[in-house]
Amino acid sequence: MASSPLDSSRLARTNPRLLHYFTAVAEELSFSRAALRLNMSQPPLSLHIRELETLLDTRLFRRSTRSVALTAAGRLLLTETQKIQQLTQESLHRVCQIGRGLSGHMAIGLVGTAAWGRLLPALRRFQQQQPEVRWTVTELTPGQQAEALLSHRLDLGIWRSIDQTALPPPLARQLLEQERLAMALPANHPLLSRHRRAIPLKALESEALVCLLPQPLGLGEQLISLLAQHRVRPRWIHQVMEPQTALALVGQGQGLTLLPEGYARIGWPRIEWRSLCETIDADLYAVTHPEALSPAVQRFLAVLHPGSEA
Repeated sequence: MASSPLDSSRLARTNPRLLHYFTAVAEELSFSRAALRLNMSQPPLSLHIRELETLLDTRLFRRSTRSVALTAAGRLLLTETQKIQQLTQESLHRVCQIGRGLSGHMAIGLVGTAAWGRLLPALRRFQQQQPEVRWTVTELTPGQQAEALLSHRLDLGIWRSIDQTALPPPLARQLLEQERLAMALPANHPLLSRHRRAIPLKALESEALVCLLPQPLGLGEQLISLLAQHRVRPRWIHQVMEPQTALALVGQGQGLTLLPEGYARIGWPRIEWRSLCETIDADLYAVTHPEALSPAVQRFLAVLHPGSEA
């Protein structure tokens, strides 16, 4: 076969079907048996093999009236084609797994207060049920999560909401965990003796309050709005990023704070907890973009809400 410079663009246009025909002939070492295996007649099969040899500018078979044998180039192509076929099968299998939600990756954003409730145990159960699905967690503010969901950089957001309308369209949410706000006070605070069971929001009037930093869609912003609605004016407001920082300040007698009641399950030193007289929900939500809801996320939401989706 005459030699000519290789044209990489021509090679890139090689029909994968030609490799399928080649593999059959190479494994059978017989055009007639390969044609029978491929359920086609022998003349078109011979034409396809010649087409492949022309594209590669390489002879792949030594033919005689009695036998067919692979050239050195043909033996190499058979080995490489078998590798390609194996990789293709594995890739298609992974695609099917991802499509069925049995593998893949979930990028999850969460607020710090979500780490102490149902979320992490649910992720652990999901990992046991679907070990091929990987997930990573990034702590982000609700505003950052909403932006990342809208730009498809997050698959799932987890944040709290007091305001039931505060959700940018087209994002959707499902209730993850119901919680109420509770008040954390220094262990020797006078309000504890005056209110044995529950404390009204009005008791915060003229008290020093430690509050999460107000941020878009965040719990801190919603708490400031809530106090304004109840006409409660704390004497001073310390603003912090993390709930743990708020509780550290409370433990040192630097004020009171309002946080989801789940934090009371943890033994914070020098802190006492009281329910609020008012029922104020601080529910935790799983937030998704409906147009980019992956099968893996759908399966995880089914773990969160058994029976909602198989």
